[in-house]
Amino acid sequence: MEQWIDQADLARMTGIVIPAYFSAKPSDELVSHLLWMTLGDCPAYLPLDHICVVVDGDPRTERLLVQLRDAMLAQHGATFHILSLPENRGKLWAIRAGVSLLLEANPALTYFTIRDGDGDHAIAEVPALVRAALHLTDAYGHSSVIVIGARRSRHHPMGWLRGEMETLLDWVNLDALAYTLARQGRALDLAHCVGRGAAPDLSSGFKVYGRQIAEELFVRQEPSYASLTPNDYWHYGPETATITEAMLTGAVIAEKLRLTWDGQPATAFGEFKQLTLYGELLAWVFARLEIPVAVAAQLYDNHAPDSMLRTTAQGAEMLAALRRYALEKTAAWRGDREPVPDTKPPMPFM
Repeated sequence: MEQWIDQADLARMTGIVIPAYFSAKPSDELVSHLLWMTLGDCPAYLPLDHICVVVDGDPRTERLLVQLRDAMLAQHGATFHILSLPENRGKLWAIRAGVSLLLEANPALTYFTIRDGDGDHAIAEVPALVRAALHLTDAYGHSSVIVIGARRSRHHPMGWLRGEMETLLDWVNLDALAYTLARQGRALDLAHCVGRGAAPDLSSGFKVYGRQIAEELFVRQEPSYASLTPNDYWHYGPETATITEAMLTGAVIAEKLRLTWDGQPATAFGEFKQLTLYGELLAWVFARLEIPVAVAAQLYDNHAPDSMLRTTAQGAEMLAALRRYALEKTAAWRGDREPVPDTKPPMPFM
């Protein structure tokens, strides 16, 4: 029989880091509501001092969080940590700062959940994700494990364009990892991913990290900026960079399907230009994994034709522009003087 851990025991070993940043667009009322959705039910699942909300250079969010913290202190006699960064440094920087704070404040914590502050990552999903991480720890004998809270749909909550772009990024990232690992005599391990022909949801921001990989990624490991500027690395890299570095170290990854909120009312994603965001991330993957430009072009071309973006002229233009941006950036970083390979000719009848 598989080991079963009671919720009370899970609570003692689980910490949560919540990076918090909202643009000026949503009202104070909406931001307060989303923060309450994120934090209000937490006392039913774990001690409040196991939670760190990292405010990423956002004074308005800090003010609203302090009000919420004081209300929860009055109601529960305990409250969560607030770590306020003096300037906006990016989600990945906020995650590292929050994990370090929790490790210092609660040395016994063994699993670290990363949740966004916009109400989309339900606290009720955390026990199932942590139980999966604990199962993998027992099975493999180490806690270098990551459990991804995989979305049932990328398109419903985020829109068609972002869903397609994330799917393409994750497929190409996985193929680049497979290429690099094969050159090392290793195989890409997706045995615990959901499957069904879908790309593993590497880009999901809802993840549980076992202590060993959390310490490696967020405390000990120096950042590998590769083709990214430091500012872009900390802003763009919380999912792609961390999962890539984790898989290079041999971490075990797994997925569990979770609920998501269709049509999220607030997201900082819209602050990024999509061509720049995904082009920079693809170039970082190719640079970090030392993928030759010709190989990088083939990895991209293996998946772009399957994207539904090809069904519109604007989408096809976006795919071509993304390819050009990522490959030219990669070639420039490598110092290659050869021209970027042409796109493969399309099949006329699919």
